[in-house]
Amino acid sequence: MAFQGSLKELPLPDIIQLVSVSGKTGVFSLKRDGDSQGEIFLRGGQIVHAQVGELRGEEAVYELAIWPEGEFVFTPGQETNLTTIQKSNTNLLMEAARRIDEWQVLSKRIPSTRLVPVFTNQAATTSVSLTPQEWSLICKIDERRSIEEVAIGLDMSPFEVCKLLYGLITSGL
Repeated sequence: MAFQGSLKELPLPDIIQLVSVSGKTGVFSLKRDGDSQGEIFLRGGQIVHAQVGELRGEEAVYELAIWPEGEFVFTPGQETNLTTIQKSNTNLLMEAARRIDEWQVLSKRIPSTRLVPVFTNQAATTSVSLTPQEWSLICKIDERRSIEEVAIGLDMSPFEVCKLLYGLITSGL
């Protein structure tokens, strides 16, 4: 029997913990905004594989964990041959919880990874020192691609790109 609900009511780490404690094998299918979807596979209660968009493994779990809303369905018995995650559930879910907390701060300035970053007018007169990661991010910003698309181009998670963008926003760029 499938288990389903809303991520608005229960955060993903809590849901996973609830199901994994019982040692279940199956898949969490997650959807939001109609077109974004991801999956997290459990084998004997352990998270073994996850995917969302271009992301696979741990980063996919973390990306799905910061979704503030959406729907989930857990289908027991559905298996995967892929194993892209080696970390224990405890370590994965602790990192997911940390990122949820961090996303609370980031989302005040960057409410969605679907936004298109643009430079401010004051960027031309702002003097900053950039890290190599920030520089590579700036080189990818074309004022047409969304944060998600820029993240794919940089082979980073949207969350990591948002952290860098937050610093650039704070410095006035």
